[in-house]
Amino acid sequence: MNSPIPKRWLEILALRSSFTGTNEAFCKHHQVSISSFYKYKSMQQVKSSGASPQFVRVEQQTQRTHVSITEQPTINFNPHTGQLTLPTTLNCDAIVSIIKGLSA
Repeated sequence: MNSPIPKRWLEILALRSSFTGTNEAFCKHHQVSISSFYKYKSMQQVKSSGASPQFVRVEQQTQRTHVSITEQPTINFNPHTGQLTLPTTLNCDAIVSIIKGLSA
């Protein structure tokens, strides 16, 4: 955050105190992105306070889980009565696919 704040952004940030709406409305009015607004606002606050910027390191962890089903759930359809019986363990996506297939 040692880089200087562009003059345009200093001018935009100075206008914020006289704007009565939300930050989002302010950014829309001045045709700037909300993320850039917060970036330069934060840079301005750090520079004015003399404090060093504080960052939070975020690490994303991904865990894969493999589930093996040894017994296939049974799906029963009686074309004479139109009765469809689905197992309670069947996930929603599979149910939607079955219904779409039957209605096609």
